[in-house]
Parts: sequence; C-alpha cells; structure tokens
Amino acid sequence: MVLNRNTLWRLAATTLAAAAMGHAAAQTSQAETHRDAATRNVGSDTFMMQNARAFYCNLTDDNNAIVIAARATNSIRVPLTQVFDDVWIIGSRYVAQYLIKTADGFVMVDSGNNATEVQTYDYPALQSLGLSATFPLKEVFLTHGHGDHDGGAQWLLDNLKARSWLGSADAAGKSYQPKTIASTNLAPQQISIGGKMFTVLATPGHTPGSTSAVLNVKDDGKDVRVLINGGQSMTNAVPEVAQYLDSIERTYAMAKSLKVNAVMTPHIYWDGTALKVDEMIAKGRSKPSQFVYGEQTVLRQLAVARECSASWLTRLDTTKSFATWRFNTLEIVGTPANDKVTAKLSNGWNQVSGQAIKFTVEGSSASCTATTNSAGEATCTSGLPGGKLNAEFSGTTNAQFVDLPATAQGDVPEDSGGGCTIGNGRFDPMLMGLALLAAFGLVRRRWSRVR
Repeated sequence: MVLNRNTLWRLAATTLAAAAMGHAAAQTSQAETHRDAATRNVGSDTFMMQNARAFYCNLTDDNNAIVIAARATNSIRVPLTQVFDDVWIIGSRYVAQYLIKTADGFVMVDSGNNATEVQTYDYPALQSLGLSATFPLKEVFLTHGHGDHDGGAQWLLDNLKARSWLGSADAAGKSYQPKTIASTNLAPQQISIGGKMFTVLATPGHTPGSTSAVLNVKDDGKDVRVLINGGQSMTNAVPEVAQYLDSIERTYAMAKSLKVNAVMTPHIYWDGTALKVDEMIAKGRSKPSQFVYGEQTVLRQLAVARECSASWLTRLDTTKSFATWRFNTLEIVGTPANDKVTAKLSNGWNQVSGQAIKFTVEGSSASCTATTNSAGEATCTSGLPGGKLNAEFSGTTNAQFVDLPATAQGDVPEDSGGGCTIGNGRFDPMLMGLALLAAFGLVRRRWSRVR
C-alpha cells in the first residue's frame, strides 16, 4: 500500500481527532463523576436534593436560571422572625441579616442591601428588640464585600456607631473603613466581634475576602453551634473556583472539628432556609429549631458542596483531577449486648466491605475492632462493659476516593451477656435470692431426713 501525502494527512487528522475525543470524554467523565457524587452524597434527603444540591451544582447542571430567578425575590420581604433564643432573621427572600442579642447589646451578621433598606427595616427591628443608647448595636460581621451584604454598613456606622468586620481582601476602598480579618490566614481564628466570640475562617472563592464563621447560640436554653457560610455561588474563573473548592474542604474540617449542628445562611434561598422561615411563621419555632440540622446533615451538605465545586472546576479546567468524596453513615444494628455489638456502614455507592469499625465504651479502656462484610455490617463478639457505646469509622483515602469518617452511638446494658436471667437476659438479684433460699430449704429437709 502506497501512502501519498493526502492519505497521511487524513490519517493524522483522524488519529488526532480520535485522541482529542478520547481526552474530552475522559475529562467529561471526571466532571460527571463529581456531579454524580454530589447526588449520591445527598442520600435520601429530599429537602437537600431540592435545595442545597440544586444550587451548589447549578453551574455544572447548566441550571443557573434558578439563581437568576432567586435574585428576582430580593424585593419580597422576610419579617423579623426569631430562629433561636438569642437570634432573629430579617431581610428578603434573596438575602437576609441575622440579629444576635448578647448580654449588653447586639451583633449583626451582614448589613442589608443599602442604607434605605437598613434604615427602613433593620433599624426598627433592632429597636423592637430593645436597642437603646445603653443597649447598642455593637459591631457587624460581614460575610463578604458585595453590596447586598455590606450595603448598609456605612449607615450603621454613621447613625449607630457600629463598626463592621470584613475579610481584608475585600476591604480596599470601603468607605466605612472596616476592621479586617486576615484573608491570607487560612486557619480558623478566634475573634471577639461586639463581645461575641466568633471562630472565623477565610474562605475565598466567591470573593477574595469571603469569610465563614462558627458561633455558639442558644436554642431552648441549650447550646447550639452554628455555621455561617461566607459566600455561596461560584464564578467562571478557574483560580477562584479552585479557591472555592479549597474553602469548602476547610469549612468541612472546621465544622467537623467544632461539631457544628446548625446553619445560618445569608442567601436564604440557597439551602432552603427561606422555606424553614416560612414554616416558623406558619407553625412557630420547633424544638429543636428548624435551623438545627444535626451534625451529620451539616457535614453531608458540605460534602455535596465539595463535589459540586469539584465538578465545576474539572469542567472548566480539564487538566485537573480530584479524588471523589464519599459521605458515609454508620448506625448501630439491633440491641447492643456485652458479648455482641453490630454497626452498619453505608454510602451512595454501596461499596462498604472491608472497612474497620472500632467499638469503644465511654469511661472504659475496653475496645473491639471488626471489619465490615459485603452488607457493610461489622460485629464484635468480645466482651464490652455496660455504658455508652461509640462506633467509629475513621475513613480511608486512595487515589480514587476519600471515604469520609462516620460515627454512631448506642448503649450497652450492664451485665447483658449471661448470669441469672428473667426474660430480657439481664441479671436479676431477686431471682438469685429466691434460688438461694430454695436451695437452703432443700438442704435443711435432706439433713433432717438423714438425722
């Protein structure tokens, strides 16, 4: 076969096209893998699927229309509504502010769209809650420097003498001269804002100075640890989306470390907060509050956000590749006993075999480690004392997956394994006493016959 120049060109073009298509398919698969993982990580949480999953993944889903539609709700007011013992929400269905009442004044999260809005709505709301010269608005925490979050900061400074805190990377040129939080420090920082302790975390990506925070509030008299996300939506710029992905991962680590179990989101359409407020207005605040998600749901939502951002980044930059985060759950199976405890590991991939589960009992050095079977169940049959049972999957990492840690709790009853029993298998001292008395009487009768 003789290959002329035209034939060679055609062969080369065909080869290059095939290679390009294969490369594109592989990279599309990377983006789709993360997009699919976001859905799998939702589990059976319909509310999260319809809200947080939809909005975090809006770009990679080619569904930015839902964000544009949400912006149109900025004129629809949300009335002053109590969400915790010491926290109220007010604002619009697009973006809201939180008013935190302390022992000697108020701290505000975000400052509204503009001076007119804060003067018309936020200021009267603060007055209704007790704002006065001796009980002032002390300071404001700004999640970032976009106008829908810091638009009222100058009015609050001019009229209430309330200074604002803002990430340093967003602070340049701001007329209200904010106190700054170091945007270059990517570790959690403890800062007192208006006398209220915030654990702040620089989370650039939405803006360079976006800052998230964790703080303690009260719900029905109990301590609740709340996450405030510094910025929700992503851009189309690869460096900014890469920052966003890193910020979500660090936020997950902070939330896990601090055992965060509640959320206060500024853009209340993003994760369904607006719907929770609607429920509060219609039915009242629940116990616990509708804003208390539980530790596992907070972490699950962040795992979903991580996979949405990884999907968008690998779609924008096809040279990037990341291991997939898999959210795992662990539950105690059956009734724990001293001689048998079982826990079940599960995730959206049903790949749960061969994982180590460690069982411990609080206040005891005793422990037992078992490996999950094909159904994800791990069973320990070595003796454990009675008490509060903890089961833990510490997580695993390889080139393809990051299996996130999971825990579960239960109770091992005292002396549940053997001994004298009645019905439920537990030691019964009355039965033992009756048995001893019967035995003693039998011995006496036999002794009398012998005599």
